[in-house]
Amino acid sequence: MIIFVIDSKNCPLLPTHPARARKLLKKGKAKILSIVPFTIKLNRSVENRVGTFEMGIDDGSKYVGIGVKNSLTNKVVFYGQINLRQDVSKKVLERKSYRKSRRHRLRHRKPRWSNRISSKLAPSIRCRKDSTLRFIKDMSKRVSITKVIVEEVKFNHAKYRYGKMFSLVEIGKTYLKEQILNLGLIYKSTFGYITKENRLKLGLSKRHSNDACAIIKSNNIIDREYFIKPKRTKIWKNNPTKIYEEKRGFKHYDLVKAIRNHKNYIGLVKSLKSKYYMSLRKLLKIVIF
Repeated sequence: MIIFVIDSKNCPLLPTHPARARKLLKKGKAKILSIVPFTIKLNRSVENRVGTFEMGIDDGSKYVGIGVKNSLTNKVVFYGQINLRQDVSKKVLERKSYRKSRRHRLRHRKPRWSNRISSKLAPSIRCRKDSTLRFIKDMSKRVSITKVIVEEVKFNHAKYRYGKMFSLVEIGKTYLKEQILNLGLIYKSTFGYITKENRLKLGLSKRHSNDACAIIKSNNIIDREYFIKPKRTKIWKNNPTKIYEEKRGFKHYDLVKAIRNHKNYIGLVKSLKSKYYMSLRKLLKIVIF
């Protein structure tokens, strides 16, 4: 297990050992920034920062494999799997029905088409790619990522009759590449057969997270596997039902542990109510970003 470290200016440093992190916390030289993944923040700034990291992405329609390694030591400091949302299309249709009903029930106005976001990507595809980009941005706050390697898919649609329609994995690759380049990172592509060869050479099993490690060509894993579930980022600021911002030291989306019916539950604080402490989502090993 490793601990991520940033300085007082929020610049990422090299990860450290848990024992060293405990000493820094006991001496008051650092404070806890986040629990999962465990990250501490130093009380001073560091001028000579060293270390660069590479990220491998096994892009998919339901799951995305993630692997981050130190370019110098070839150690995998983080690897896991992003469980992408599959209900975006349903939510868009639900929002459309609500908007249509409200327009005809209350305002009686004609539909407007000039206020729509002009995007060639479907909302479901855009949500998948944005979830990966959000993770890249969040991990860049903890380690200095300079290069991203993404597995791409090539399919001969002209040769195979049954493959006339593009798959969900193929759509949105250009958007993902452009956004990664806009972050100032080096983009490199690879393909599935290369990933398979590397995975067999490294002796890794068939998993999305292991495929990501095969993309960055390293099986020197020094941390546990994480399962990541993106949370919804849209916040209703004037929500009339949201009365409490904090209650008894708990805030929304805090990672907590509770005992119910003699069972341990680890999850996120979903709501704070007057009669109850909180309601929990039964989620295990969640990275909050």
